[in-house]
Amino acid sequence: MTDTKQLPPSTETSALPNWLSKTLPWLILILFIGGVEYWLGWKTILQPWASLSWQQLAIAVVLLLVSYGLRTWRLYDYFPALRTHPVASLRLTLLHNIFNNLLPARTGELSFPMMMKRYFEINYAQSVSALLWFRFLDLHCILAFAIYPLLVVTPLRRLAIPIMLLWMLIPPLVYLLRNKVELHFAGKDGRFSELAQKTLFGLPDTVVGFLKSWGITWLNWLVKLLTLAWVLDQFIDGVTWNVLITAVVAGELTSVLPIHAPAGIGTYEAGIIAALLPFLSPAVATSAAINVHFFVLGSAIIGGMVGWLLPKPKTD
Repeated sequence: MTDTKQLPPSTETSALPNWLSKTLPWLILILFIGGVEYWLGWKTILQPWASLSWQQLAIAVVLLLVSYGLRTWRLYDYFPALRTHPVASLRLTLLHNIFNNLLPARTGELSFPMMMKRYFEINYAQSVSALLWFRFLDLHCILAFAIYPLLVVTPLRRLAIPIMLLWMLIPPLVYLLRNKVELHFAGKDGRFSELAQKTLFGLPDTVVGFLKSWGITWLNWLVKLLTLAWVLDQFIDGVTWNVLITAVVAGELTSVLPIHAPAGIGTYEAGIIAALLPFLSPAVATSAAINVHFFVLGSAIIGGMVGWLLPKPKTD
């Protein structure tokens, strides 16, 4: 791959005025904290944790950490320069994850190209393009988990499997037709065109590399979503696994919103609540959503602490 750019991606995520885009996430956070205390009370929200088995909770945390390990494997396999630095690769993944979870509006993504440059001397163009490719696979995978449960509860349920098969063809078609797609976007201006070109630049060089990155992505999301669905199930009763999976997927999808509070507080819960409201009262749905988000943040913090303690790669 050739180095075509030397700057990390722009942090501009909204057409809002700069002062408003910086202030609004913190305003959302303050309103959320105050609103929950006024409506339900934080003591009531956190009470269910006292009845949870710490052994089962520990297993759930370990499973989420396993998903971070799978992300590391995907990264490690993609970049040959990382093959001699497995521990440093895990450190980078864990720190990148906690930055993504805690910083507002996906600004944590900037840590990835910066750490890749600092730890492994991989240029911004290559690392940003790889990250965009990974995010494309992540979004495609998580949308698959959203599309199928939604289809099976509609009159289109008989078409659920054919539609899913067509959906699954998208990544291999993008890979097989990458040269034609690149020619289509070559020389075109516009944000979408630039994003498409950077993403295509990040595609693996070989079919085996593509299949590995795609397969590891699915394995990662299977572990993560099933774990989160189980955690959500500990806080509510009377809903199916179909609903549980849809709810946690809705929460995860809020990460693509251009504006959200630090740590995704408020927006992550809103995604889960929206999926649960047809089946549960607003109070129960809100309480469960908040507690699942606390679990996600707590696991990310644990992973970040582990990553911080891991050694950095030795540079010459």
